[in-house]
Amino acid sequence: MQIPRSMEACLIDPCAHNVTMASPSLSEQIVLRAATAADLSDISRIMNHPPEPPMSALLGHERASRLGDLLVRAGVTISLSSTTVAVVGDSVVGVMDCGSQYGLRPTPASVLRLLPRALLIIGLRNLPRALRGMLLRQRVQFASVAGAYSIAELYVDERLRNRGIGGALLRYAEEEARRCSAQRMCVETGIENPARRLYERNGYHVVTTKADAQYERVMGSPGRVLMLKELSPPTD
Repeated sequence: MQIPRSMEACLIDPCAHNVTMASPSLSEQIVLRAATAADLSDISRIMNHPPEPPMSALLGHERASRLGDLLVRAGVTISLSSTTVAVVGDSVVGVMDCGSQYGLRPTPASVLRLLPRALLIIGLRNLPRALRGMLLRQRVQFASVAGAYSIAELYVDERLRNRGIGGALLRYAEEEARRCSAQRMCVETGIENPARRLYERNGYHVVTTKADAQYERVMGSPGRVLMLKELSPPTD
């Protein structure tokens, strides 16, 4: 999905009075807009600081964050052309990539293309473990779902979670999916990822689970789940 650059959606967050980094007004707005290259620093901060627990278990906290920064800026883990950011005031507080999940996964091949810079972060001694972790990740990921509109990535600034930002991004994605005549939404996430509660609150349910003992030993996470939501037809 490519979001027109002229399109902006302003949604009122009922919990926005708890957003302490902006005005405490009860009627504060979350502005959703298409991401630009100027947002990459904020996108990477939200996605990689702190890093996801499996990557932290694989590489250590600092290395995982630095590698995540590299992959975001190289376009490996997110596609700006299909990314929406949530803004409160002048601050980017959430990010969502829709539609690029199955083309931008961080595979060993894509990481190897960035080998010189990646090696500086990972260290030669840790490279075999890093590549093994990436290979094991493929065991717990899912194929494309026919007729579904995929949410590739959805992150909210950790200081502002449970403030309605994630829900606003999900609703926006669902509106876009209906305009594309998609029948359902799909998202995959870690079995133990707290974000599962956000999806469940918004009508998503687990349809498939992939667990792998070797993946858990290396990454510290049992595996991943595929979640779907059937979409109601658009209303006139």
